[in-house]
Amino acid sequence: MLDRPPKEQEALSWGYVVFWSALTFVTIPFVRSGVGFVRDQWGSDVFTYAVAVCVLLAMGAAFFATRRRWTFVSVIWLVGIAGLVIYLAFGLAQGSPEEAIHYVQYGGLSLLLFRAFSHRIRDYSIYLAATITGTLVGMIDETVQWLVPGRYFDLRDIVLNFKAVALMQVALAAGVRPRMISGWPGLASLRRLCYLSAVALGYLGLCLQNTPERIAWYAANVPGLGFVDPDRSIMVEYGYLHGDAANGFFRSRLQTDALHRASTDRAEEGRRILDQYRDRERYQEFLVLYSPLADPFLHEARVHLVRRDSHMRRASNAEQSAVQARYFATAYWENRIVEEYFGGVIEGTSYKWTAEQAAKVKAAADVSRPYHSAVSKHLIVRLDRRHMAVLFVIAVGMLGLGGYACTWALRRGRAG
Repeated sequence: MLDRPPKEQEALSWGYVVFWSALTFVTIPFVRSGVGFVRDQWGSDVFTYAVAVCVLLAMGAAFFATRRRWTFVSVIWLVGIAGLVIYLAFGLAQGSPEEAIHYVQYGGLSLLLFRAFSHRIRDYSIYLAATITGTLVGMIDETVQWLVPGRYFDLRDIVLNFKAVALMQVALAAGVRPRMISGWPGLASLRRLCYLSAVALGYLGLCLQNTPERIAWYAANVPGLGFVDPDRSIMVEYGYLHGDAANGFFRSRLQTDALHRASTDRAEEGRRILDQYRDRERYQEFLVLYSPLADPFLHEARVHLVRRDSHMRRASNAEQSAVQARYFATAYWENRIVEEYFGGVIEGTSYKWTAEQAAKVKAAADVSRPYHSAVSKHLIVRLDRRHMAVLFVIAVGMLGLGGYACTWALRRGRAG
């Protein structure tokens, strides 16, 4: 099936790509309700097992398509990649099992992209071209989610989409090994890869510049974008990495001195507000009023406290001692972070642990490994927005020059 170009016209092959992508985008507003329905009816594990079944069926189809030229190496590649995808799907089962569906969505898109590109590309660059284009579609997918109420942009999902697309291309290249694809890329293929990469990197660079402050500006000033809520429609945020081995590591939108200053200066106000929203039923209301953009200090303090308390409840309900020790460890480290950096707003409140309580939790916790808090883990901390912009401008510029150089070489070759 993949040894010869598709029998349909090239436009139709690309139509399948567009249809598959559009289907993914159109269903975005309904995914949450659909996931909730499936969970209620059959449980969360159904997503993981559904992906595993799809992977096994795809592997079986690949074996059937290549049955006349099996080799030990191709079988190892196909079985290995199938096993890896299933392993990754089960790895997601402990957090968000529905995320495993990305492997089916973008694995299918990857296959359709290969078919569409095969009308024109017959060298090994087809695998990179399909991977880059599929990743670009995944970024557009996340942008659409950013615009849909109740859905969010997530860089981790972009990475997940990339893995799904790339693994399918590796399976095709190393396992299926279509006979029509051979040879290293020429100048025309290299030019295509340069321009595709420039577009994909440029798009990602723009996403990484779309900070809440910028969203707030154009939501207020650009006609037609007033529906975008900068407090909820967060695409990317930059921050700082704090902590040490004694107190745990965490990410924050504020620098260390700003956290300590706010903990002192806003102690009375913070205690009053946190006590006002102490009940779990009012947590969502608190997040709306004290969002990361409106009040990053109180927002982060409350989220750390929620994570601490929720893991205390999980530890109490856990039956296995090893699991219980992990939950107690998270609660212990989150409490250390709160006391060290947000201590002023919990002093004298019911949030404050006694020394005896803290010691008891530490004794029951597994604190042998360094702790990195999951609170605000999406914050980019290694580079700030300006440095990120410079890097992407340089990278896109170099790719553009590379594409231009290939064009110049091709023209010179024809002229000669």
